[in-house]
Parts: sequence; structure tokens; C-alpha cells
Amino acid sequence: MKLKNILLIGASTGGPGRLHTILEQLPSDFPLPIIIAQHMGSPFIASFVRQLSSVTSQKVLQVCDGMELELSSVYICSGECQLTEQNGHIYFLHNEASSLPYTPDINTLLMSAAKLSNSIRKMGVILSGIGDDGAKGAQELFEAGGICMFESEESATVYGMPRCAKELVPQAEVGGMTQIISAIKSFGERSV
Repeated sequence: MKLKNILLIGASTGGPGRLHTILEQLPSDFPLPIIIAQHMGSPFIASFVRQLSSVTSQKVLQVCDGMELELSSVYICSGECQLTEQNGHIYFLHNEASSLPYTPDINTLLMSAAKLSNSIRKMGVILSGIGDDGAKGAQELFEAGGICMFESEESATVYGMPRCAKELVPQAEVGGMTQIISAIKSFGERSV
């Protein structure tokens, strides 16, 4: 199935609880594929998939190489995840043995999304986390026409990643979890 819209979320410290909250509050018929890059060691991903599956009616899947994105599905990255496009279909390129500094690497995911055709609308969200992962990816995504939103300092457990992203993309919207969930719902509604 050819996709028109994708949602990408990057998170680190404090992220799992926020991701639970987001998925719990999205409607059961939320139409978009959601791709999540939560800093976490690969051995813990299967358990995280089960945890998230318990709070949403959408399919929650661990990314594997060659997997095609589908509507109303949640994809959990591990290792190094990139997106590629063939004939309007979007697939994952996945390498479990990543040498990148963060696992999974949010920049790698967002930069690959930025290269997808302009007919596919993209929204990138950066949640709480230490460091600067996701900032350069968000900048590329924004420059390619994507929508970016970052968690606010007041809301974030650790305001490292959202702060760095905001420095590179000052035009992006900033908000707490209520505002982020509202923006995600609105983005999903505009896709149907």
C-alpha cells in the first residue's frame, strides 16, 4: 500500500512512559504508521514491544530488514534503522550491529525519512532525552518540508535532545505532552 503520511518519534531518558501515554491516547483507528526510535539496548526491544502492545489496539512490531510500512501500525527500531522508498512503497533497511553512538540512532532514521519523496508528509517528534541525537535529523526533515515538534523544557525529564533540536530548528513547535498528543492527532486527521 502506498503511504501518504508517516509519524516518527525519537526518545531517550524518560521516553518509555511518554510513548505509553501517546499510544494510549491515540484513537484506535489512528491511520498512520508510527516509527519509534527509543534509545534502548536490542535485548530489551521485544519486551518493550509487548509493553506497548498492551496499551494500543494497533499492531506493534519490532523492525526487521525489508519490512514494509503499513497503515495503523507502530514500529519499534533497534540498531540502525533507515527508510527507503521503492515505487511509492516504504521499507526499512535494518542493521542490528550498528556502530553509531546511539542505539537506535534517531538522526539516521530522520535523515532517511527526509530523503523520501515530497508526496509523503512527515512529522518528527523529539521527546525527553540526554544528548543531541535527533537534532540534525530533525533539521534535515524540516528542511525537506517535514513538520517538527519538540518536548518543552517544563515537560521533559531531561531537556537535552529537545533543546538541541530546537537550537537547530527554531521554527518548530514546542509543547508538553498534551500539546504533542493534540498535534499528532491533528496530523493523523489530516491524512484521511
